[in-house]
Formats: sequence, C-alpha cells, structure tokens
Amino acid sequence: MLTEAEMKNTSRLFARSLDFLRAIFRKCSRGKYGYAPLCETPLAQPSEYYRLWHEAKSRTYPSVDRYEQDCEAAIEPDWFHQLALLTQVVIKRSELCYQHGRLLYSTLVRYVRTQGRDHLTVVDTGTARGFSALCLAKALHDMGATGKVVTFDVLPHDVKIFWNCVRDADGPRTRESLLKDYSGLIKRYLIFQRGDTYQELAKMSFPRVNFAFLDSVHSYDHVMAEFSSIRDLQKTGDIILFDDYTLGVYPGVVRAADEICLTHGYLKNVVTANTQRRYLVAEKR
Repeated sequence: MLTEAEMKNTSRLFARSLDFLRAIFRKCSRGKYGYAPLCETPLAQPSEYYRLWHEAKSRTYPSVDRYEQDCEAAIEPDWFHQLALLTQVVIKRSELCYQHGRLLYSTLVRYVRTQGRDHLTVVDTGTARGFSALCLAKALHDMGATGKVVTFDVLPHDVKIFWNCVRDADGPRTRESLLKDYSGLIKRYLIFQRGDTYQELAKMSFPRVNFAFLDSVHSYDHVMAEFSSIRDLQKTGDIILFDDYTLGVYPGVVRAADEICLTHGYLKNVVTANTQRRYLVAEKR
C-alpha cells in the first residue's frame, strides 16, 4: 500500500504526464489546423451544397418555434438561412440541423430585454466557420446592445484553408474572407481567439460573462474545464447554452451540464430539435 508521500508523488507525476501530452497535442494541432483540418480539396460541387441547403430549409422544428414564441424573439429567416448556407451546410453523414442559431438569437434577445443592453460579454466556444458567433452578434445588433462576442477555436482565422462549404469551389480562403459579407457585424462585435479552450479560456480576463455558448470538444472534462473558467463570472439571470445535450450521442456533455446545473444553481430548459439534436438553456439562479 502506498504511503501518503508516495501517493502525492504519483499524483504529481500523473499531472506532469497529462501536461506533457497536452503540450504535444497543442503543437500538433497548430500544424494540423494551420493547413487542412477539414478537407484537403473541395468535397462537392456547389450544386450539392445548394441541394442540401434546400432540404434543410424545408424541415420544420415545432419545439424551436415554440421557444421563439416564448422568448418573443425570432431571427430574420432569410438572413439566418443565407448565413447557414455559407457556414452550416456541409458534407457529412448525419442530417443537417442548425437550429441552435435560432435558440442563440432568441435567448440572447430575451436576455438583453430583461437584464440590460450595455457592456455585455458573450463567450462562444467552437467558432468553426463563425455561424453561432454571428447569430449572437446579430442579436446584440438588433437590440442596439453594446459588448463583445469572444469566440474560440483551434481553426485559424487568417490562414487559407478549405472549409467544406459552398465557396470551396473557388479555392482555399481565410475565415475572414469567407465571412466578408458580415464584416460590419464582425468589426463591431466579434473577437476571434485561436486555441484550445481547455487552456485559452482560462487566460482571458472578463469582468463578467453574461452569456456563454459551449460547443467545442464534446467531452465531460472539456465542458467542465470551460465552465470552471467562467463559473465565478456569472450572476443571477446569466445564461449558459449547451449544444448537443443528447445522451445517446454526447453523454459527456449531458453529464457535465447536469452536474453544473445541480451543483451551481442553474435552471434547466431543454429544447429538442430532433432525435440527434437537443439543447440545454441554463439560467443562473
């Protein structure tokens, strides 16, 4: 049986090993994500992306409709779907569903209406092509609010890559170029941070996090690490929205979100888009 001193030494060695592995991962990630993280060449012709887009637009989501009605706020449909064509319509095996954008917009509009519109800080993890960050910026803009959406991802903002999107046929481009049609919103509201939120989010200095959308690595440890970085920066009425709160698909997200709500006093509101996509809106009590 190990002595207390031996147990402490073993624990330190284990922690150092984890730090070493994370350092290797970050180094590999910088190389990988700087070049072709999503695809090395276009995965389909633009016509295929348009076909998928029209299919996605035709689906109905009654629970999301009801949520918008409860919030008394709905994102403008044409703007929403046009953004989704560029940033959410991709080639993948599962059914396309980008309803989290509607929830983000409605929830943030309601928050601004009830909690105030000045100097808001919104955290968005998992930028990808910028869909969720822009939906959040749109909500701030439409409400005449001031503040910033700080969005995190390991993907680069200023390196030319293929994005598995409708514009890949024209060649690789930066995220900045991909989102050029939204430059006004970006300049006013968005701050892009590159890096793994496991480390990078903790380095940030925020006076308060009014609203957070957690959607990066879908594991228990990663969600808990992200939450630990904002835990003490939220007050009564502040919001965390968890993407992919779906037990059979992402049990780690469900476990972490449930633990956070139970232990730290968040009210839960679950919205189901389909069998593969559920979302949790958590409000600080």
